[in-house]
Amino acid sequence: MTELLKLPVAEPLARVRMLAANAPPESADGRRVRWLLGLGDGARRRAAETEALQTVVQAVQRTLDALPAAVRERLDAIAAQTVELGIAIAREIVGQALDRGAVDPTPTVVRCLRDCVHGAMSADLVVRLHPDDLGLVLDNLARTPELQGAVAAAKLVADASLPRGGVQAETGAGRLRYEPLQALERVAEAVRNAAAGAPA
Repeated sequence: MTELLKLPVAEPLARVRMLAANAPPESADGRRVRWLLGLGDGARRRAAETEALQTVVQAVQRTLDALPAAVRERLDAIAAQTVELGIAIAREIVGQALDRGAVDPTPTVVRCLRDCVHGAMSADLVVRLHPDDLGLVLDNLARTPELQGAVAAAKLVADASLPRGGVQAETGAGRLRYEPLQALERVAEAVRNAAAGAPA
């Protein structure tokens, strides 16, 4: 965009041209002529600089306008990576705790004894545990007097096919299986959905 400026000049244009042709360059008239003739060049140069500056400002504005979306995209990627890292760490911690026998399945067995729906026979509840967990659970149940009737009516057996911390309860009405790693995977999926903004 070029802006036309009108400057009041004491000499008529014809005299400026004549002075430009005849005035010695170092004289006062010569300096005045160079200044007057340079006004047009200066205005063109300023117009070109202004246009270049406007182009740069528009490019910067486009970059700034795109910045929030780019930041959101980056943060979403970082959030997803952080969630996966947290899940991997939790899986490792739970796995090590299971391997060491640090996960006590007694609370799960207690829920089974209290909540399982029995079939036609009252003593048909079978609770299966990993062999390394059976002794711990029996010891813990022996210290819970209010459950002695339910423990006596059920059969607790070792089952090497179950992982450490796993519990499988069977009655004539059906079967319930609990494994800590499967529970962790369900929690992990809920966390992933929450991080992605999806319903759990």
